[in-house]
Amino acid sequence: MRLVILIASLLVLTEPSNSSALDQPGSSCDDLGALAADPLRQSEPVRFEDIQAKRLISACRTDIESATKAQDQARYYLQLGRGQLRDGDTGGAMASFNKSASFAYPAGYFALGVAYLLGDDVGKDDTMAKGYLLLALKGNVVWAAKALSALHQNRASEFYDAKLAQNYLTLFQDSQF
Repeated sequence: MRLVILIASLLVLTEPSNSSALDQPGSSCDDLGALAADPLRQSEPVRFEDIQAKRLISACRTDIESATKAQDQARYYLQLGRGQLRDGDTGGAMASFNKSASFAYPAGYFALGVAYLLGDDVGKDDTMAKGYLLLALKGNVVWAAKALSALHQNRASEFYDAKLAQNYLTLFQDSQF
């Protein structure tokens, strides 16, 4: 349950973006489930609590089948995972996040990194979390810096480093890459 709550809190973000991707028309999967943390999103972000799970799941499955570009498929899998998570299907959500990451999609890495960071419904694995979050950060997922800060702030983690935690938090707050 904690996984659902924390992933939701990290995936809920609704800050507006200046991304030129927002100038392009989005699919219904995009319109129903865009993630604010995703720098490649195609529509305005949808808050987690506003997700209409069944509609999003159906729309994303349709869009996945018709997508011709790998990046689009990856984004749809990420958003499918959000719908599944909202619907209470954490196993399905993890499978969808894994599929998104298999396309080297930065926000897919972010979703997996957060899941391994929290360790609910999947084994907690700080090494996996750090690896996925660094890949997400490299792909300009700003929110990965905040998750990395949390990882390095945790005294129980082998990666505990208060200075590095502060550096990641500053990076997140400055949002400069």
